[in-house]
Amino acid sequence: MIYLYGDSFVENEKATSLGMQDHERWYQMLSKNLDEEHDNHGKCGEGPPETLSKFHRHYEQECFGSNPKFVFVLSSTYRIPWTWLEGTTDSAKNPNNKRSRKDSIDPSSAYQDWMAKREGNPELAEYYYTPEEEFSVTSLYESMWDEFDHQNLKNVTYLHALSKLNNWPMIVFRVWGMTPNPFSRVYKEELFDFTILNDDLFHFYSFPLFDHSKKEWADEIIHHAGMINHFTHRNHIVLSNVMTNHFNKTDLPTKFHEHFIRDVESGENRHDPDPNKLVDFIYE
Repeated sequence: MIYLYGDSFVENEKATSLGMQDHERWYQMLSKNLDEEHDNHGKCGEGPPETLSKFHRHYEQECFGSNPKFVFVLSSTYRIPWTWLEGTTDSAKNPNNKRSRKDSIDPSSAYQDWMAKREGNPELAEYYYTPEEEFSVTSLYESMWDEFDHQNLKNVTYLHALSKLNNWPMIVFRVWGMTPNPFSRVYKEELFDFTILNDDLFHFYSFPLFDHSKKEWADEIIHHAGMINHFTHRNHIVLSNVMTNHFNKTDLPTKFHEHFIRDVESGENRHDPDPNKLVDFIYE
């Protein structure tokens, strides 16, 4: 069994909810390539605190069968599962005409809203927060920014240790790189090259998946978010190849296709691309 953990890059999304034509996804391709079933625990908007908490429950309850394989996609560590996000807000107490919270709000929202305010754009904040909630969010992020920004590096080494401890084949991705600290300094990612951990059992894929996603667009700006797991079909194939190569020791092409979506207005060639709108590409 292949166990999958992560955010919207992993979740088995409904194409209809994204306004997309459905197509085979990377996890379905991976199952075919490895001739194994997969167990998908991905959830849109989820951060590593939730991802690893979910994994810990499964691990401690000994839910994994014999010879498991693991795929982890580590999203933003700033996605905190605030308990009060699960409630609702009385719209009568909402003076800014922001949306009242619903049960379906995800942990990414508080961080995005806080960053909008931090960058001087409070009008971009989507949801209303009470003064107490606002204080909690601000205090945590401003106090723990350095820790959050290094947390996925620690998560990688932790997962590497578990892979070795249990003799588990595992591949780990990250969605974003380290974020420049808005309070003090810029990080030097070259000091944290954890690909040195890679071997036949464990693999850390260091290039951020979000960057691969935005590079599908000719101008490297994502104009439409409605793609299944943030990739076109052709790059689902590549992503599955990366994992298959690690698990099966194959040599499938792993060059991601770039700069081929040129129709900024509609993004229609996300589906079955019109050659007239594409940039030629080749596999390395």
